[in-house]
Order: sequence, then structure tokens, then C-alpha cells
Amino acid sequence: MRRAPTTAKPSWIKVIGTTLSLWVRRRILHVPDTGKIGRARATTFAVIAAVVVVAIVVGAVAAVVAITGKPAAHHSAQARVSASAPTPAQKQAQAAAARAVAANTTAAATWIAAEVSQQAIIGCDPTTCAAMEVAGSANGGQVVLQPGVSLPTAGAVVVATPAVRSQYGAQLAVTAPEIIAAFGTGPETVQIRVVVPGGQAAYSQAASSAIAARRSAGLQLIANHKVHAYPAPRQALTAGLVDPRLLAVLQRLAARYPVDIYSFTDGGPVVGAAAPYRQAEIIGLASKRMANAIVRQLTALPDSSRPALAIVRGPAGNYGLTLRFKAPSPD
Repeated sequence: MRRAPTTAKPSWIKVIGTTLSLWVRRRILHVPDTGKIGRARATTFAVIAAVVVVAIVVGAVAAVVAITGKPAAHHSAQARVSASAPTPAQKQAQAAAARAVAANTTAAATWIAAEVSQQAIIGCDPTTCAAMEVAGSANGGQVVLQPGVSLPTAGAVVVATPAVRSQYGAQLAVTAPEIIAAFGTGPETVQIRVVVPGGQAAYSQAASSAIAARRSAGLQLIANHKVHAYPAPRQALTAGLVDPRLLAVLQRLAARYPVDIYSFTDGGPVVGAAAPYRQAEIIGLASKRMANAIVRQLTALPDSSRPALAIVRGPAGNYGLTLRFKAPSPD
């Protein structure tokens, strides 16, 4: 069976044109639909029809824009470019932030070169690793933290620059919860963190146990009649805030010499509340001969138990000694 032929529907432009033609003939030229139009009237008819069509098209376009709220394409492109380009104030703020990060990174690299053990494994981004070498760090256990590289193992130190914090996100705080030093403030801060076995939950429990053990050892040291501690170091000993390596050395010295503890200090700014002091100063040594004898005794200790030593001269003419261990603390 053959299908009946379909009639093509006229376009909307043709429909509008036919309607306008009839309207102009009837309302303006006053010519019947079947009547003939003279040459002059035909010219007038064409002009009027063209003007009306243009007006309708322009009005329709304006209506579409008003209804959709969509600006012209080139205006949209200009708006996108304007929105993405930083303002002069934003450029200044970005430059200031970059300078702050660079200064904090340099300070952290200098601190690591002076305070962190050369045997420690250190995770750092490429910029910080280079800054550490410039600062004189002889550490050979660097792990360059780049995309795809995992954080180092437990006991390692991580230099948490803004770039490293952005790369590892929440994993960094969980894996390396202990902060032993920090440089700067706000988003530009550079933190020195320690990777702890078991993460945050294990760290909280281990930190409490470590403080209790250090407190017990501190009270035992104070009970020794050869030991005298000034008020501030006494408080640190009773609070469990002294590095266990330092406590062991002081106990060893008190077995043979009188020990007058003048101060405990640490080498890191803005350390965590549980980070123990790693440096002690003892004073009141009767002579340089006694100071040298103590140095010889401590120099014979194994590397892991031997502090850095320096003999100092007190204002009263007597001698003193500083003992310092590298970070991180073994607790």
C-alpha cells in the first residue's frame, strides 16, 4: 500500500510573512486580498513589510536573551577571563605567602641541621631537601616526598611544609601526629613531625605511658641526695618532661659526682606539649679537672647514649657542663 503524500509544513518565517502581507494590504493600503497593487503601492508595501519583519526579529532575540538570562558568547568569555585573573591585591598576598613559606622552610632546614640526628630518616619535599643540604645537613636518609611516594616508616621525621600537607592531607596528621618543632604561623607554617607506629590512637596512649615513665625516673633522680635541681628543672622532672636519655646520663653522673641541675631546655620552637626537653645544664663543678673527668666518662658511652657535651665557665669562677641529645626523642 502506498502512503499518502505528506504536505510540508511552512516555516514560521513564511507564516509570519504571509500574515504581515495580508495585514499591510488590508490595514494600510486598503486593497482587497485578490486585488492588484500598483507599482508605487508595491514599493511602499515591500518597505513596510521589511521594517516590520526586522522589528519582530530584533524583538524576539531580545526576548530570548531576557528570558534565558544568557549573555552573548564573547561577553561570557570575557567574564570567565576576568573571574580567573587575580587582582593586584591577590597577587601581593600570594607573593607574601610564598616569601613566608620560603623563610619558614629555611628556618626549619637550619634547625634540622643542628638538632636532628644524622641517623634519622627525614621525609621532605624537593625544595626542603635542597634547603637542608644548603644548611649543612649531612643526613643521608632523606625520602623525597613527591606524588606517589609514601610517608616514611615509624620513627622518621617529616618536614610538613604546606606542599606536603596538601599532598598527604589527613593521612599526615594520623601517621605523624607528634610535632617536635614548628616555624611560622597559619597556612604558611612548616612543622617538624615524627611518624609514630600505630598512628594517632596509638600515639595518644604511648604518650601517656611515656610521660608516666619519665615522671617516675625524674622522681627517682630527685630522691638522690647528690642531686639538686632548681625550681624550674625540678618541675620538669616531676612532670615527666625530660628526655629519657638525659635522665639516664644524669643518673649515671649522680652515682659519682654531685649534680646541680640549673636548667632543662629544648631546641625546637612551638613544640608539642608532650615533647621532652633534650638539653640540660649542670653547674657548680669544683674544677675544670672534674669537668674534664665527666666529659671523658660520657664520651666512652655508646653513640645512642652519648650526648653532645660542652664545658662552660660560671660567673663565680666555677665550671658547668651542657648535655644535649639530638631529636627525635626515643619515647
